[in-house]
Amino acid sequence: MSCNEYRNRKTLIVGEVNSGKTERTLKILRQLMGCEGGPIAVLDLAPERIQGVGGKMPLSLAEKEKVLYFSPLILPPRLTGKTAGEILALAWENCQRIEETLRALREKTFWALVINDVSLYLQGGEAGALMAFVKGVSTLVMNGYSGRYFAESAFSRREREQMEALMLRCDQVFHLPPVPPPFP
Repeated sequence: MSCNEYRNRKTLIVGEVNSGKTERTLKILRQLMGCEGGPIAVLDLAPERIQGVGGKMPLSLAEKEKVLYFSPLILPPRLTGKTAGEILALAWENCQRIEETLRALREKTFWALVINDVSLYLQGGEAGALMAFVKGVSTLVMNGYSGRYFAESAFSRREREQMEALMLRCDQVFHLPPVPPPFP
């Protein structure tokens, strides 16, 4: 794979929990860092790892110094909310913090944007609004959850609908297969 596979394209990597979405995105980011083009922005929306789910993009300190790194406080709604109302409130708060960060990104100059765990935005926001925020970005690489790990609910259906809407707005979508559980 080369930079040209991602340059001037909107790329989305989707899959189940723990299917390797972040690792694949990190690999692409490292390829982009080796390309000519100037600064790259990273928007890490993943919550801290909890109950075996989530986790920030594992960038080294040297890598973080080479990119414009943004990571707003994100709480995983389904894993921390106790009721449907709490889950929705957490998703809305996350969405507000993410939109503040997206507005701050507009003030920066970069040629590529990498978003880790875009599904956290889509839980409270809309795919169209996200694309409006990043409309001037020519190279966009994102990953997000799309699967059946979490129980079916109105919240999960809304997230899935927004992820499907985002897929339609991307030039290329990679679906990662689920990782089978380890044998005992």
